Amino acid sequence: MKNILIIEDDKNSAKILKKFLEKKNYKVDVYYDLKSIQNINLNDYDIALVDMILPDGKGTEKIKDFIKINPYLKVVIMTGFGDVQDAVYSMKSGAFDFIKKPIDLKRLFFVIEKAYEEIELEKENLKLKYIVQESIKEDFVIGQSEIMRNLIEIVNKVIETDANLLITGETGVGKEVFTRYIQRFSKRKEKPFIIVNCAAIPKDLVESELFGYEKGAFTGAEKSKPGKFELADQGTIFLDEIGELSLEIQSKLLRVLENGTIERIGANREIKVDVRVIAATNRNLEEEVKKGNFRMDLFYRLNVININIPPIRERREDIPIFIEFFNKRYAKKYNKSEIRFSKDAMNMLLNYNWPGNIREIRNFVEKIFIIFDTNKIIKKSDISVFFINNNKKEDFEYSSMTLDEIEKKVILNTLKKYEGNKTKTAKALGISLRTLQYKLKKYEKLQGEI
Repeated sequence: MKNILIIEDDKNSAKILKKFLEKKNYKVDVYYDLKSIQNINLNDYDIALVDMILPDGKGTEKIKDFIKINPYLKVVIMTGFGDVQDAVYSMKSGAFDFIKKPIDLKRLFFVIEKAYEEIELEKENLKLKYIVQESIKEDFVIGQSEIMRNLIEIVNKVIETDANLLITGETGVGKEVFTRYIQRFSKRKEKPFIIVNCAAIPKDLVESELFGYEKGAFTGAEKSKPGKFELADQGTIFLDEIGELSLEIQSKLLRVLENGTIERIGANREIKVDVRVIAATNRNLEEEVKKGNFRMDLFYRLNVININIPPIRERREDIPIFIEFFNKRYAKKYNKSEIRFSKDAMNMLLNYNWPGNIREIRNFVEKIFIIFDTNKIIKKSDISVFFINNNKKEDFEYSSMTLDEIEKKVILNTLKKYEGNKTKTAKALGISLRTLQYKLKKYEKLQGEI
């Protein structure tokens, strides 16, 4: 609903404006002086129609105060005493427009529609700015492919609704970042945002984590504790990897979605909660339903709107964008020159399927900075060791390994490639012979301790 605030001391004029705007499907609140609006929340309004002269002050003198509270509020000044000087002062103070009395309703409607167009544009710009900021924080770039632009367009349409969302996609595509983006621009943005990784909680603790428990409910329950749903009341809860929940917990979650109530372990009363649920999974829940691993009724409750984030192999034009993004990031982190790939090396990267998606690209770029001298051009022969398994997802190990494990594997594979020649191995890796010898002794020592 579009919300308009009217501050007008002429009650008859205010009544006419309210009636006209409500017919245009706007929600309108009317106040007759400045004192009466002291306790209202200006962030609840999009547009303020303010009389220039009010019983307890000038409306023009409040423009800056209003905008300071709500930077996106469009203030339209109304006056029967208007002249050019008043108009200039109003606009310099931050007013969106200036209308003379008696109010021409057609002109007013035009100004309001124009104001909403600007509001939408500002919101879109804010969203784009947020994506950039979140990209930096979350190691995630949105990409520029048409498929991703279309996806963002869909997300923007549902962002301000309270509908449950199911975000699907393979591991590493950025499901949590999309969730943060949705939360940031939802009606609940100022309310709690609780993230739960369902796969990370031991099965015997899931119920107590989600729904809480009462004192004495079980051994060790020395005091009552609210669950994640209670903590998310009035806000949003993100259930990541929801496909990992047991059928028993699924039935309890269904009750929350249907009735808006939870029951702590050991309690004999229900607690009302108002929570928007966003769930994510890398599983095919429809298949899990057929197998009996996931409740059909819960699936339909969650799947009101489905956002499916495509894997990177389905939008290859985004691969160079991600590589460049992480290239700049890790050059700064490791205080090294940015990586320069030869043409055949870049072609190899563009044709690789990246089963670990964005996360795998990030790990790949970082290990190049760790292992190689980035002052030299990185050739296909330098990086082919990372792609020995030729795109076989089930055999690809690196995306799940630590950086120390990756480093060890690359060094040993390169040493094998050069048939034990340490000088050639060190040269290929861009490290000194002394460093290579130190690393090999370290691996021998670790092997001896096992």
